[in-house]
Amino acid sequence: MGKIYLTGIGPDGRETITAKAEYAVKNCTAVCGYDKYVEQIAHIIPAGTPVFTSGMKGEVERAEAAIQYAKNGHDVCLICGGDPSLYSLASLVYQLADESVEIVVIPGVTAAMAASALLGAPIADDLAIISMSDLLTPWEVIQKRIDAVNVGDFVAAIYNPKSMKRTRQIEYALKTFYEARGDLITGTVKDAYRENQTIKISKISDFDYDFVNMSSIVIVGCKKTIIKDGKMITPRGYPV
Repeated sequence: MGKIYLTGIGPDGRETITAKAEYAVKNCTAVCGYDKYVEQIAHIIPAGTPVFTSGMKGEVERAEAAIQYAKNGHDVCLICGGDPSLYSLASLVYQLADESVEIVVIPGVTAAMAASALLGAPIADDLAIISMSDLLTPWEVIQKRIDAVNVGDFVAAIYNPKSMKRTRQIEYALKTFYEARGDLITGTVKDAYRENQTIKISKISDFDYDFVNMSSIVIVGCKKTIIKDGKMITPRGYPV
C-alpha cells in the first residue's frame, strides 16, 4: 500500500514551493492534480511517472484517482495550489479514503500570505479568510461571514473574488465593509509570483472591479491599516 501526499505547491510551483513539497514530487511514483497546477511543477516530476490530471470541478475525480494509485502501491502526490487544507483537497481526501490509506499533508504557501508579502505587511493583526465562491457555500452563509468580519474589524483576505459569471459578490463585500467601517485600504494581487504579476493598492472608493479575476486575491485592511511608502501596513501595536 502506498501513501497519498497532499502537496501544496504555493502560488506558482517554482519560487514559492517548499523544499518538502519539492522533495515529495521528485520522489513520488505517481502524480494527480488539477491540470494547471501539474503544469507548474512538470519540470520536477520524474520522467516516466504516471500522471492523472483533470480540469475545473474535477476535484472528486482527482481525489479518487489518488486513492486508487495509493491502493495500487504508489506513493502519489496529489498536487494542490497554495496549501492543501485551505479551499483545497485535504478534507475531501480524508472523507473519501478508508483507514487502509495513509495520508500525509504537506503544507504550502497560501495566497493570503503570498499576497501579504507582496503588498507590504497588511496581515499583522487578526485575519479572517473568506471566499466569494458560492459553489459549495450558500451565499446567505457568506453574507453572514462578511458581517462577522465587520463586527471584529478583521483584516480580510478574500479568495475567489470574481469569475466570469460571478461578479457581484466582491462588490457586495466591499460595499458592506465601506458602510460598516469606512473607506478601508485594499490591496489586490493578480498572478502572484507568476510572469504577469500585478499589484494594486487603493481605498475601497477607488477599487478597480474590472481588474479582479479568479487569479486575484484581495486583502482588505482594518481601520488601523495605513499606506506607507507605497506599501500596505497594519500596525501590530508596538510602541514606536
